[in-house]
Amino acid sequence: MRICIPSYKRADDCKTANWLKSASIFVHSFEAQEYRNNFMNEVVEIPDDLAGRGMAVIRNFILEYCHEKNEKNILMLDDDIREFGFYQKEKWHVLDEERFLIFAQNAFLMCEELKTKLWGVNVVWDKRFYRENLPFSFGNIVLGPCCGIVYDEKMRFDERLGLKEDYDYSIQALNRYRKILRFNKYFYVMKHITSSGGCRVYRNQEKEIEQSQTLQKKWGSRIVKIERKAQHGNVSINPLINIPIKGV
Repeated sequence: MRICIPSYKRADDCKTANWLKSASIFVHSFEAQEYRNNFMNEVVEIPDDLAGRGMAVIRNFILEYCHEKNEKNILMLDDDIREFGFYQKEKWHVLDEERFLIFAQNAFLMCEELKTKLWGVNVVWDKRFYRENLPFSFGNIVLGPCCGIVYDEKMRFDERLGLKEDYDYSIQALNRYRKILRFNKYFYVMKHITSSGGCRVYRNQEKEIEQSQTLQKKWGSRIVKIERKAQHGNVSINPLINIPIKGV
């Protein structure tokens, strides 16, 4: 298993690397040394000519890099995850690095047993959304901040989508394998909407709308619906994915 943290212009604020020292940070060559100066993690350089081409291009680079290193199980994490954990008996439990690695390794084992190629966790960290009697689900999407990918040469991130590429990859997995392993009990705590750097460099409302419409055109309005949603005082355009997928 290789844990990969794609990062951009956050050499002084890569929160995930602060608690996950065994992860590799993937950054463009022009800022690689700055990351090496600030973190003990392995830093893998992404060619500078891929900068500005969107997250799908970066994620595909990571997939191919890991494949060349004979790494079949690839866990991608956003760089601004402050904590990772779960609620139990109304108490918030944080996983340290050792416990997180055990969790991730077991998740990949479960993927193999279920014959699916993608796993993830709950996409919201508010405990009001945690359904205690449904610890697992198989028909829900998972998103880019935490996505465990079993390498599949037939699946790639759609490079037309600099944003919403994670939604598309989940739909691909549901269409091809009819299930995604999602751990509803676990989730990440982050603030990517308000953090500087990362996708925020090129994310704006106009781009969000355009990318959501591209996703909708690809899969159809019956599968992808577009919703405007306020997050931390900002307007975010979030696709709603209609599951199960039929007739695709």
